[in-house]
Amino acid sequence: MRKTGKMTKMLAGVILALGLLTSPALAADVPQETTAPYTISVGHWSREDFSQSANPAVFTGVFDRDLYNAIRQTLVDESKEDKGEYAYTMVSKEDYSEVRKLLGKMDGLKLYEHYVPANLVNYYQYLDYFAIDITIPEHYKPALEFIEPVIDKVQQMTSDKEKVKYLNDYLCTLMTYDKKSSVGIPQTFSEHNSELKGACAAYTRNFKFLCAAANIPCFAVSSTNHTWNMVYADGQWLHVDVAANDLYNTEFMLLTETAENRIDENPAATAFLKELLVPGSTK
Repeated sequence: MRKTGKMTKMLAGVILALGLLTSPALAADVPQETTAPYTISVGHWSREDFSQSANPAVFTGVFDRDLYNAIRQTLVDESKEDKGEYAYTMVSKEDYSEVRKLLGKMDGLKLYEHYVPANLVNYYQYLDYFAIDITIPEHYKPALEFIEPVIDKVQQMTSDKEKVKYLNDYLCTLMTYDKKSSVGIPQTFSEHNSELKGACAAYTRNFKFLCAAANIPCFAVSSTNHTWNMVYADGQWLHVDVAANDLYNTEFMLLTETAENRIDENPAATAFLKELLVPGSTK
């Protein structure tokens, strides 16, 4: 991944001068799934300017309106049978790692990854091209089938907080805290005779999987030495630390408004994710 060269910048300048790039919602002819070649002709693309519904305070640095629109458009399109056209933005080499980390905080039932379609013929001119691919890994599907009875029970509950508490307690029956161990989603959500060992990252990842399956917005938050979750429940974003709840066998941090004695290592990403998953939720 390299930063766009001088020639690309000159080309972008000409496009701007011609007035072709007049809106972040300007449409480009970009088929979603096709073998026909296409060429990028604008610096970013989404069919709607979703950023207008979000809290403008979350747009800082790399977490700008263009990135928001590209990801939000992809999330909206994912639920449609006809996904339409690619939504993309430009992410420089310097910002690439930061954006990849942002997507990783969202990974749960689905994976969110940088994607460059094979039929993009002028990628050499736009090496900062950044679209998002959303997939459910094949090896996750048995795990999804395994938790189906749990999700069915959760869907009968009327309160989001009740659902989150139930999923927290359920995960605690499957795992036991061990800071030196890790266990993945396929192993956790399968038949096993004893609780599986895992550190906080494993709890956080597995809890995102459960929440995603139950249609509860959820993502990961990290300090310098710990990871936990935030969930959107009954109209507000709340903290859940399943690892700590399991370790101390109590509701140590379950649906709390603040994370006591924790310092979020990237509060800008956290604010951006809140608005990305639930537009307007931080206004």
